[in-house]
This record gives sequence, structure tokens and C-alpha cells, in this order.
Amino acid sequence: MEETPSTTAPNRTVMILLVVVVVLLAAIVVYLVLSGSGSTSADSGATGTAVSGEAAASMSSGMTGSAEEAEFDPATATRVAAGTTPEQHVTAYFDAVVEGDFEGAYALLPVAKQQDYGSLEAFSEQLNGYGITGFAIDFVAEEGDQSQVTATATMPGGDFQYLWTFVKDGEEWLVKSRTLPGMGN
Repeated sequence: MEETPSTTAPNRTVMILLVVVVVLLAAIVVYLVLSGSGSTSADSGATGTAVSGEAAASMSSGMTGSAEEAEFDPATATRVAAGTTPEQHVTAYFDAVVEGDFEGAYALLPVAKQQDYGSLEAFSEQLNGYGITGFAIDFVAEEGDQSQVTATATMPGGDFQYLWTFVKDGEEWLVKSRTLPGMGN
């Protein structure tokens, strides 16, 4: 039995519409993947001045409006070693992580992050699972008594950008926060 032209026309139209929908969905997915990935190049220990759009917006907003973590208390805050800059502090943190010195890295975290991890063991387990192989300091901005350092960690699952915020207390720097700008925290 032959199909009549009246039944093949609607089938052909439906098929064409389905192909168009699939192509549009594929284009949307490609656009979202490309626009959300923000290409960053991170080599171990490399220093540069490139910064992602989100970090640049945070930096240019007078360094206010960065994501806040648990309440910051200068009396109990992690202190940057005397004679060390915030950038050197972040570098020391990532050097320790890459070397597997999780105890040293944990001690450099802001107190709120230490509390978020709950214990050195939990921190070590999580960071060991990430398999961080390198990092790059992307951007450093200092304004008055506040400094922000943006660094990108390189790992098999993809690169992650961290934003460290420091505040000055007299002559010493305190570690105020460490956030993941692209993750909303």
C-alpha cells in the first residue's frame, strides 16, 4: 500500500521541525559551554596580570561586594607571616598543596574556611582528591587596607579560580576570606 502525499507531508514537516529544534538546542549548549568556561592558562608558579571578567568586576568595584563567608573576627583571623605579602601567602598555600603538605596549606586558610572543612583530615582528603598539579597568580589588587589575590589552580577535573581577600591590621595582613567567584561562594 502506497502512502499518499497527504500523510507524508505532515511527517516530513515534523521531521524538519525536530531537526531544527535539535540544532537550536545544540547551539545553545555550545554557547553556554563556551561562554561559561572562561579560558585561563595556568602554569605552576606563573605570574601574570590576566583576570577573568568576574574577578575584574570585583576588583573594579572598589573591592567591596566580594562574597562574604562566616563572620570575620580580626582577633582570631589567620595572620600573614611578618614580611610576607598577600601574594606570597597565596603562593605559599598553593606550593604546599601541590607538594602534598596539606597541614601547612590548612594553616594558611582563613579561619572560616578551616571551620567549613571541619578538620585537617577532611581538608586533606578533599584536596588530595582534587589532584592540584599547579597554579597561577592571575591578579593582585591592593587598595588602602585591603588586598585581593586571584589565583587559578590547575587540576585534572578543570581549573578553578580562587579569590583571596586580605585586610591590614596595623602593620600586618590578616586573611579575611577565600572564595570561588565562579561558584557563587
